[in-house]
Amino acid sequence: MKRYADDYEIQVVKDEKGRDKKVAVYRGNFFEVNLDEKQLILLRKRSILLFLIVVALQIAGGFVANRGMYAFYVALPYVFAFLPLYYLGTGIFRMPTRKRKYHREEVGLSFERAKKANRFLLIILGVGVIGEIIYLIFFSQDGRSLEWLFLGSLLLTAGFSYCLYRLLKSIQVTECDEAANA
Repeated sequence: MKRYADDYEIQVVKDEKGRDKKVAVYRGNFFEVNLDEKQLILLRKRSILLFLIVVALQIAGGFVANRGMYAFYVALPYVFAFLPLYYLGTGIFRMPTRKRKYHREEVGLSFERAKKANRFLLIILGVGVIGEIIYLIFFSQDGRSLEWLFLGSLLLTAGFSYCLYRLLKSIQVTECDEAANA
């Protein structure tokens, strides 16, 4: 990504056949995480499990044949929630399992991406819950059980997403001092 291009320096190296070959060498800052290796593995496993539960609940909510999904203020947040879900998944699956000093893009594309995507997902899920409640209060004639089932699936999705938020919030990424980078 262009955002991380300044962290690399291109060097020309001779390969085994004597030809010049361009190699990117990392020259940026290094970062550390406040977890040890066992905690990193456990964090990754828990994050993947919670992510899969959130995805399953989000998809299951779409199979509920409720009338509220015909209202844009219910359907749009449901559909838009899949975008942060994608970025949340890419961030979680890129989380490292080994303790070491990380490059800026490793931290940005794993821990920070997962945190930001999960915050955005919680906001969108909250808007979806509010939209479904508005539909139930003002536009639902019979208070059908399918509306309550859909609202329950949204609330469960938001609840598990909040658990994931709390888990990811515990990660503290700090920049290493200059002496450690050398």
